[in-house]
Amino acid sequence: MGKSREFYQIGEVSKICNIPIKTLRYYDEIELLIPRRIDPDSNYRYYSNDQLVLVLVIKHFKEAGFSLKEIKVLLGREDLEYNTRKINEKCIEIDNKINDLKMLKEKLQFCIKESKKEKKKHEDFKIEIKEIPISYIAYLRSKGPCTIEEFTVRYCKLISLVERNNFHITKNAMAIYYDDCIDFEEKEKEEYDIEVCIAVSEEREIKGLVRKFGGFKAITAIHYGSYDNMIDTYRKIFKYIYENGFEVYGEPIDNYLVDIINTSDEENYVTELIVPIK
Repeated sequence: MGKSREFYQIGEVSKICNIPIKTLRYYDEIELLIPRRIDPDSNYRYYSNDQLVLVLVIKHFKEAGFSLKEIKVLLGREDLEYNTRKINEKCIEIDNKINDLKMLKEKLQFCIKESKKEKKKHEDFKIEIKEIPISYIAYLRSKGPCTIEEFTVRYCKLISLVERNNFHITKNAMAIYYDDCIDFEEKEKEEYDIEVCIAVSEEREIKGLVRKFGGFKAITAIHYGSYDNMIDTYRKIFKYIYENGFEVYGEPIDNYLVDIINTSDEENYVTELIVPIK
């Protein structure tokens, strides 16, 4: 066997490890991977054999989603417990991203399915009785106008709350009406008590942030199209409730299956309307 080489020039490392020279220079600049030797006359960078492996380790951690700052800490610590904990945390983060992608795929597939349907709103109208399973929701409850513009602000604030607290979203956004926002006489007033919420992976209540939701029976129906005539769908639900001897036992809920996040055309919106009963 030939004699093993001790050092490699930056261009050789680039080819061997399939990494741009520019990237290696940047790693040197931020002191993530400093060449083992630099020629004082030519200023050539030389990397040792063991540093070739470090390049692979850095690439491995980058592909796993670690930042360069995090990788620098991991490489600089000999505390196996710390490194194991950080890697476990990253695994959880990857699992969450996988779940996010699955949920996004389901929503996109739902959009495709709905876009192929002929919107025979009256012929296809269907009322169902469902058990709403228990989940945990991040929520914001406030009083204000019952308008699309106000809902946009509420929703943006809700997502900001989720992001600030590192909650992981698991389902669609919803709105819960705590007073006469859904009023058959359509009386207008300036302030309505409305909660916007979204299911998260937290499995505990956090005061002012996360609460338990569900665990009740409800009458549900799908509303297609703009929110402007959603009141008509709610009228049908309440008519069904009263005619069939049920009793309303909670606040009406909009479950936004396809909304402005998915399409800019209001006529393509799909909303599940939920009314708790007993």
